[in-house]
Amino acid sequence: MAPPAPLFDRYVIVDWSANATPKLGRDSVWIQVADRSGDVAPPLNLATRAAARQFLTEVLTASTGERVLVGFDMPYGYPSGFARAIGLTDDPPWRATWDHLAAEVVDDATNANNRFAVATACNAAIGDGPGPFWATTSVRHVTPWLARTKAPGFPHGALAEHRHAELALRARGLRPASVWQLAGAGSVGSQTLVGIPVVHALRWHPSLAERSVVWPFETGLVPDPTGGRADAIVHAEIWPTWAGPPDPARHPVRDAAQVAGLADHLRTLDDAGELAPLFAPSLDASAAHAVVAEEGWVLGATP
Repeated sequence: MAPPAPLFDRYVIVDWSANATPKLGRDSVWIQVADRSGDVAPPLNLATRAAARQFLTEVLTASTGERVLVGFDMPYGYPSGFARAIGLTDDPPWRATWDHLAAEVVDDATNANNRFAVATACNAAIGDGPGPFWATTSVRHVTPWLARTKAPGFPHGALAEHRHAELALRARGLRPASVWQLAGAGSVGSQTLVGIPVVHALRWHPSLAERSVVWPFETGLVPDPTGGRADAIVHAEIWPTWAGPPDPARHPVRDAAQVAGLADHLRTLDDAGELAPLFAPSLDASAAHAVVAEEGWVLGATP
């Protein structure tokens, strides 16, 4: 029996960065674009997030008539209760958080940004003292509300340290960092603060909004997040590490090898009809509600 038709025509995989200055090479922005034909250009390295946003806008605008999967290597949400904890009352909470970060985060063309100030303001809104966001790249960012250490720890009030997606990955022996950690080895918190506004801009770009959805927030946990449309852009959170270590033969820079490897892996799964199940993980009702309403999910977090 032949596998079902592939879900996507193109795969855009992004290794994100929170650098405060322009940077190329290791720990900078790498983007891999791959299509069904198998013609794959080398991963593209961009020195600033502004340049990456412009490039992605151009790629997606030129993809009219195609089904495109876009994945950023960063969390798309926070543990349940975050939006309410910082005083956001609009529903759904994921969208309230995205709108808030899009409005509050300042990130200029040179990568200079105010992510630590935004994290500090969130912590202050949540309560007295530091947390849940923690860690800084410099003592100058330390305040009574933002510490360099994991203080006071977790749970922080009603907020957990990890989302359901991280717990699923950790159950597989993997070690994703918490979205609250803003600096240090493996941290993803800063990437999230400066990344969600970019995905927000792509999702609601005037030329792209009618074609775009964010999985699973806007689609639910369904096998076909395109909804059967032939012209669709699906934004989905990724974590390349779940697919295995990068192959250095692909590229000497680990980040580049990771995006190239994951793009190829997702395309292979799609060809075999094995990508669709990853969009519909089997979760209990409580977890599924949290994932769709606020937390998000890592594509491939469960096998």
